[in-house]
Amino acid sequence: MESSIGAINLERYLPFIEMVSENECTLALFGKVGELYNSSHSSQQRSPESLFNTDTEYPVNWSSLSANNHFIELSESRVLFVEKLELGATQQEFWLTLTIKLAVSQITSEQKTRLIKLLQTIGICIAEDYTTNISLKGMAEELGVRYEELNLLYGLEDNNEFLSNRNEHDALNQLLQNCTDYLNVGLIALFIPEQDLIIHHVGLNDATIDLDIILKNLRGSLLQWMKTNHDTLVINRDTATNWSDTSIDIPYKIIATPLLKASGNIAGILLLVNSLKAQDFTNSDRKLAEVLTTEATKLIRERRDKLTELFNRKGFYEKMELAVDQVRSSGKEFWLIFLDLDQFKHINDVSGHIAGDKLLIQVGSLIKKQLKKNDVIARFGADEFAVLLEGYSFADVQIKAEEIRRVIHQFRFVYESKMYDTAISIGVVWVDPTAESISELLSSADVACRVAKENGGNRVHIYHSSDQQLLIHEDHMQWIGRINKSLENDHFVLYRQKILPLTTDNNEEHYELLIRLKDENGDIISPIQFIPAAERYGLMAKLDRWVIKTALAKMVSVYAKKPETTLEFSINLSGQSFCEPGFQEYLIDQVISSGIPPHRICFEMTETVAVSNLSQASDFMQAVKEIGCKFSLDDFGSGMSSFTYLKNLPVDYLKIDGYFVKTILENKIDRAMVESINQIGQVMGLKTIAEFVENDAILSELKKIGVDYAQGYGIGKPEPF
Repeated sequence: MESSIGAINLERYLPFIEMVSENECTLALFGKVGELYNSSHSSQQRSPESLFNTDTEYPVNWSSLSANNHFIELSESRVLFVEKLELGATQQEFWLTLTIKLAVSQITSEQKTRLIKLLQTIGICIAEDYTTNISLKGMAEELGVRYEELNLLYGLEDNNEFLSNRNEHDALNQLLQNCTDYLNVGLIALFIPEQDLIIHHVGLNDATIDLDIILKNLRGSLLQWMKTNHDTLVINRDTATNWSDTSIDIPYKIIATPLLKASGNIAGILLLVNSLKAQDFTNSDRKLAEVLTTEATKLIRERRDKLTELFNRKGFYEKMELAVDQVRSSGKEFWLIFLDLDQFKHINDVSGHIAGDKLLIQVGSLIKKQLKKNDVIARFGADEFAVLLEGYSFADVQIKAEEIRRVIHQFRFVYESKMYDTAISIGVVWVDPTAESISELLSSADVACRVAKENGGNRVHIYHSSDQQLLIHEDHMQWIGRINKSLENDHFVLYRQKILPLTTDNNEEHYELLIRLKDENGDIISPIQFIPAAERYGLMAKLDRWVIKTALAKMVSVYAKKPETTLEFSINLSGQSFCEPGFQEYLIDQVISSGIPPHRICFEMTETVAVSNLSQASDFMQAVKEIGCKFSLDDFGSGMSSFTYLKNLPVDYLKIDGYFVKTILENKIDRAMVESINQIGQVMGLKTIAEFVENDAILSELKKIGVDYAQGYGIGKPEPF
C-alpha cells in the first residue's frame, strides 16, 4: 500500500494549481489520522512541519475533518484545501491536501471555488493512478513468479534428455537436486510406495525438518489422503494451530502433490516442507510443485508398461544394470526369470484384445503377489514377463519359479462367461558376473523359456551352459552381436517389391520396402534368418530406425528426379518400435524434415502386433496420420477376432493374409474369407491388398472379387532399391 501511494507523482499537478492560485503550492497525501504518505516537496522536506510551516507537528485536527471541510486557514500567510479520497478495493481513507503560501495575493472567492473543483479532479486522477500502481505492482510480482516458473520449466526441459538417459533412481534424484535452487523450502521429498523408495534433499533455507516425521506421514496419513483425493494438498500452519484434529498430523507447512499412473492410481507423492515460521506457501509454489511432479511422472511412466503398470523393457534393463553392478562389487546373488504365457494367442483370438489385455493385467498381478518387495517384475513383450530375484539361493529360486508356475496354472481366466485354462513357460538363469552384457543374460533366460515351451509348456527350465537343448538355440543368440555390428558397418540394404493396382482407374505405382542383410561375401541374407532374433532380443527398434532413415533418403532422391510421380512406398514397423519411448517423435521428425509429401508414405503394421498393443497402436497411428501419412494393416485375417477390433484402428489399407490368398483356387473357405475381408474393407472405405499372389490364375480370381491391389512373386520379386 505505502509503495503504491508513494509512487504517485504529485508534482505533475502543481503547474495547473499555481496557474489558478497565482501562489506557491504544495500537494500532499495523508492517512486518516495524519500520517504523511506522499508530498510534492523534495524528500528532505517531507514532514508536516515543513508543509504547513508551523511549530506544531500536526497543526490539523484530522479527526474533526469531514468530506465537507474543503478550506482551512492555517495562518495569515498559509491556507489549506482538503479533499477526502477513498482508494483501492478496500476504499481506504486518505486526505489530499493543497497548501498555498500567500506571498503574492489573497485567495479570492472565485479562485477558492475553482481550486476546490480542481482538487476534486486531481483526486479522481490520483485514485486512477493508485489503481494503476496497484495493478502494475501485482503484475511485476506475478512476472517475477512467472520468471522463476519459466526458469524451472526451461531448466527441466533442457535436462529432459540427460535425465531420460539415466536410471530411474538417479534421474529422480537429479531432478530433485536441480529444483532446490528454485524452491525455497526446508525439504523436498519424493515417495514411491510400491518400491518403498524415498528420495529427499534438504533445501537452502536452513530449516530444521524432522525426517522421521516426514517418512511416517508419507507412508501413512498422506498416502491415504492421496489415494482418496488424487489432488494437490496445501497446508499452511502456524504455531498457534491445533492440527491434532486433522488427518494429516504433521507440524510443518507442506505442499503434497500426487504422481499418477496412466490408470489414475497413485504412483508416488512429491512433498515440499517448510517450518512453521516460514512464509506461507502460495499458489505459485503450488504450480511449481505441480510442474516438478509432471516431470517426475514422465520419468516414471517412460519406464512403465502402460497396460499392466509393471516395469517395461527400459525400466527392467536399468534394474538389471544395477543388479549386475552389485553382483560384481559385493557378490550378491541375483536370478533372472523369463516367463511366456502358453495360451495367450488362443484367448486373444477367441475373445478379442480386451480379453487379452485383462488376462495380461491379471497374470502380471498374480506373479507380482508371489514376489518379495525388492524383487522386480516387468512386462517384456506381448505375452512375456521378466522377473529379477534378489538374494535367493539356487534351491529357493527353483521353489519360487515352480510356485509362480503352479499359481498361473491353477488360475482360471473368465471373460464374458467363458472360462479358460492358463499356463506359463518359465526360463531361469543365474546373473553371472562374467556375463558380457545384459542382452546376453536376457538371451539365456529367453532361450531357457523357449526350451520349456517347446517341451510342452507349463514347466520351468533352468539354464545351464552345457545343456544340449539350449545349445540348439545358440545360433539365435549369435545374431545379437552380428545385427549390431551390421548396423554400425552399414551392411543392411533395402529391397522393394511391386504392389500392382487391379482396377483400371488406378495407375499409381506402389512398392513395399524390405530389409535385407549383405554378408562379408556380398551374399544377401533373408530376413527370416535375423528378424526372429531381433524381435526376441529387442533389436527391432534399431532396425526400424535404420530402415526409416535410409528409406526416406532414397525416396528424396526418387522424388527429386520425378517431382510429379505418384509413387507410394510402404515401410514396415515392429511392435517394439511404436511402443518405444521417443520413437513416434523420431518418425514424425524424420518424415517432416525429409520434405517428402507425407501422403506418399505408408507404414505397415501386422495385425498380431496391432492387436497385442491395441490402444498404443491406435494412438500411434493417429498421431502419424495427423501429419498426412497412411497406414496398412498386414496379415489381416490371421486372428479369429480380426473384424471386431478393425474399427478401432485408423488404417487406410488391409493386406489380406497370404495364407488365404495362395489357396484361393482350391479352398472355398479361404476364397470366402478373402471375399469377406474385401467387402468389409469396401464398407469401411479401405483399400485391400492381396499378398502371396504367385500366378495369373490367382490374380484373375482376385480381380473378380474386386480386390484393389496384388503383391507377390507372380507380380514381381523383391529387387534392390
